[in-house]
Amino acid sequence: MKLRKKKQIPTARQRKRSMPEDVAKQSAAFSYGANRPDHESIANREAKRSSTPTKAVSAGNYWLRRIGLLILLLAVTASATSSLTLSANPDIVAIKGANQSGAFLHSEATYQAAATKILNESILNRNKITVDTDKVSAGLLKQFPELSNVSVTLPLLAHRPVIYLETAKPALIINSSNGSYVLDSNGRALLPSGGLDSSVRDTLPTVVDQSGLEVTLGKQVLPAKNIEFITTVVGQLNARKVKISSMTLPPSASQLDAQIEGQPYYVKFNLQTNDARRQAGTFLATQAQLQRKNTLPGKYIDVRVEGRAYYQ
Repeated sequence: MKLRKKKQIPTARQRKRSMPEDVAKQSAAFSYGANRPDHESIANREAKRSSTPTKAVSAGNYWLRRIGLLILLLAVTASATSSLTLSANPDIVAIKGANQSGAFLHSEATYQAAATKILNESILNRNKITVDTDKVSAGLLKQFPELSNVSVTLPLLAHRPVIYLETAKPALIINSSNGSYVLDSNGRALLPSGGLDSSVRDTLPTVVDQSGLEVTLGKQVLPAKNIEFITTVVGQLNARKVKISSMTLPPSASQLDAQIEGQPYYVKFNLQTNDARRQAGTFLATQAQLQRKNTLPGKYIDVRVEGRAYYQ
């Protein structure tokens, strides 16, 4: 029979001696964990070093974007401001309406200078938003009675305003006690006859007023029907090669005396009626009849009464 060796139980002293070894073994077994904080700190430092340039680049891009946006806003603002500015040197355009001649009675430079002066009266007129186009139109109409209509157009991209002028058509010249003036088809005084180009002035019939009319620029001098009557009589006689050397409005109310060129007599017309063609026709028929009879009136032929003619 074999006897087993009895396992010895270590004594307290033995256990005490073995503790340092155990502690050493435990320390050796835990060496990875003990070193781990050092590895983490190194990684953290490297991450911090690597993240610093990234943050700087991001901040730089942020300000670049802000500066680029600011420059764009400034450019848009400058462009908008520039497009809204308005020049005080307008373009002048003549247009022809239903009763207009389509030609200037003054030079284009005269109208342009007047418009520039009105635009320069206020700084608000240098901007497309604040410009007072109605004031410009009213000012030109007041200064130039020959203008029947004025319209101001603002360009979308350009800077010079465009002013369209409708000029009334001159109908005749009246020589009154206070001067010689051009009248339009409505009997309104447009301008002194001396201000009209001779190429136009020489084509207009002239009437001498002896009835005491007062002529004021821009105001009506004669009724429109009287202007139509006079121009119709002139046209009818010219068509038959009968020229009028002069016309007069005598002190007698509503009468027109027309001196026939090369003849000792004049013709009395009645302005109260609207039958200028009939009266002109009566005169032409009477003149032809008298010529056949070799009769020459020494003073006048009167066609004021409808269907009748008298002569002296």
